[in-house]
Amino acid sequence: MPATASLIDRLTSLVPAGGVLADPASLFVYEADGFTIARARPAAVVFPTTTAQVVAVVKAIGEAGVQIVPRGSGTGLAGGCVAFENGVIVSTTRMNRILAIDLPNRVAHVEAGVRNIQLSDAVAAVPGGAPWHFAPDPSSQRASTIGGNASTNAGGIHTLKDFVSSNHVLGLEMVLPSGEVLITGGQNGCYESGHFDLPGLICGSEGTFGIITKLWVRLVPRATNFRTVVGMFPSTADACEAVSDVIAAGMLPAAMEMMDGRMIQVIEDAYHFGFPPEAAALILTEIDGIPDLLDAQAADVTAIFNRHHAFGIQTSGDPARRAMLWKARKQAFGAIGKISHSYCTQDACVPRSMLAQVLRKIDEIGREYGLNINNVFHAGDGNIHPIFLYDDRIEAEVQNTLAAAEKILQYCIDLGGTVTGEHGVGVEKIHLMPYLFDELTMAQFVAVKHAFDPEERINAGKLIPSDKVKITLLKPGRQAPQ
Repeated sequence: MPATASLIDRLTSLVPAGGVLADPASLFVYEADGFTIARARPAAVVFPTTTAQVVAVVKAIGEAGVQIVPRGSGTGLAGGCVAFENGVIVSTTRMNRILAIDLPNRVAHVEAGVRNIQLSDAVAAVPGGAPWHFAPDPSSQRASTIGGNASTNAGGIHTLKDFVSSNHVLGLEMVLPSGEVLITGGQNGCYESGHFDLPGLICGSEGTFGIITKLWVRLVPRATNFRTVVGMFPSTADACEAVSDVIAAGMLPAAMEMMDGRMIQVIEDAYHFGFPPEAAALILTEIDGIPDLLDAQAADVTAIFNRHHAFGIQTSGDPARRAMLWKARKQAFGAIGKISHSYCTQDACVPRSMLAQVLRKIDEIGREYGLNINNVFHAGDGNIHPIFLYDDRIEAEVQNTLAAAEKILQYCIDLGGTVTGEHGVGVEKIHLMPYLFDELTMAQFVAVKHAFDPEERINAGKLIPSDKVKITLLKPGRQAPQ
């Protein structure tokens, strides 16, 4: 059912002034997240500022029979927070208070709308807090919220050593679709055991169970001693084999990022970092730890790079040089915006030993579909991110991009990989879930969803297929690319 004027009036009465958007011009901003192929204009966007307001809003939307769609900053890359079928978005961005920083127990208590980097900055500002931080560091960390990080189980550049968000979330407060408030997990640094790990289950559920309103998260030591090793390679195969050999040698770098030659050139043209034009691949490796051991570890990485024909290898402990190199990595997607009207970032995870094979296949599929595909990704944990360049004003190009992306994802699954490494499933990859999982597993997923949301009131049609909300990305009308 579409949202009615009476529902919007009721929602307006439940939140502070200016807390409901319903005019088309304002709603245009909320048609998509970072996966811009999936578009749908919501009936309204509501901005509660307290858990009690979320409860009242959820009850009101549920009673109206309208889909509830949770949203943080909208930096997701799988269409998970897009409100199809005239759904109402409940945004937690105004729930942005840091409630407590408990250094003795290494815990922070935050509202869901606190931005990722905001928490680490606040911890550093507390007396004695400089050695601690919140470890997950997605590339969108300046904008993405911690509630959104948990909902999508976000990773980041340092996932190789620090792991994903679920490893750093101790406890959660979540408003269920019924309006009940679930509080689960640890709140004071204690690690609960002996029963179901509900915080671990909720992390990565992509807003299909409820709306996360508060979190208790781990604070971990901030690394202070680094060595950065960057190497250029004459081929992507050489670079991929170097990554596998570093890990096989028993080393665990904090990060191992890779760019292919096309991506190197795009970044160099945009920002002029001084990367050589003949490089077919670049690997950026960061090691942290005990100062007396770092030079030897960096030498070991350099020796492996040399065995795989690397050139222009640079090793540095200089913080300014390190900051420059990571700036180059994190500005990769901004650089793409300078050369293409639109782009779509894919996401799969494959065994590290198969990275070279996968990149060859990506290149082959790109040629088959006439697409330019650039690669910049978390090589250390096998999390690939091919970037498809296209023009979303031309429907044939969008169709072509989706077809090529599906073929790449199926290939990754066939090799023993997964449909997503960190971006989530959302609507982008939902049709591939039955390709990855067998019928019994899919049935269990549905059963878990129904344990939290038996009537499928919240974010139906995301993550797992639903009979209630079916989404066709290129359906004529408001769901078509614009």
